[in-house]
Amino acid sequence: MKTLILLTALVSLNSVANTRSMASVRHNLRIEHARELMGESYKKSIVSQFEMKDLEKNIFKIVGERLPKKYKSKASPIARAIIDESAKHSLDPYFVMAVISGESSFNPLAIGPVGELGLMQIRPMTGKWMSGITKSKWKGDETLRDPVQNIKLGVAYLSWLRTKFQGHGQLYVAAYNMGPRAVKKAVSRDVYPKDYPIHVMKRYIAFYKEIGKKKGTL
Repeated sequence: MKTLILLTALVSLNSVANTRSMASVRHNLRIEHARELMGESYKKSIVSQFEMKDLEKNIFKIVGERLPKKYKSKASPIARAIIDESAKHSLDPYFVMAVISGESSFNPLAIGPVGELGLMQIRPMTGKWMSGITKSKWKGDETLRDPVQNIKLGVAYLSWLRTKFQGHGQLYVAAYNMGPRAVKKAVSRDVYPKDYPIHVMKRYIAFYKEIGKKKGTL
């Protein structure tokens, strides 16, 4: 009996240690990506002031508040997808939320002017291509109307763009909106697209300011 109690305690301690370790990894990934996006301005910014546990808790709250009534029952798996997929691809989840906010205002039913679908406004041809890269099931437009699947493909696409543009934040963020070919063509003319990156970064900082106000750091 004592042995069983001891083993149970050890399993519990290992579980706690693993949870803390995962939180630490996610925190470091977030910081690395935030520094990439913000450069020297990161050090004195509000983005540097929070631990991952506080941010994750706030993500669940934001998603629950902003989803349309029809999707509020799915808020938890959607928020979890934002957190997990961001960590999987070494992105700040608040950056992913900034993209979602700008693209669809958290409306999984949003349809764009050239056929973009869902939370991250992915074109079906891009979604099908990314599903091949990620080795995930593709069921046509239905896949992109599923908020969790939409996030998985959208974050994977952001990660792919990040690699393609060698971590140049302004370029891979612009490419999410314009497409990589258009960005490369612009850069060849010594033009660095900035409108969409500015749009995303304003929302990114706004999310951090929102949690800052709640915690009394602003």
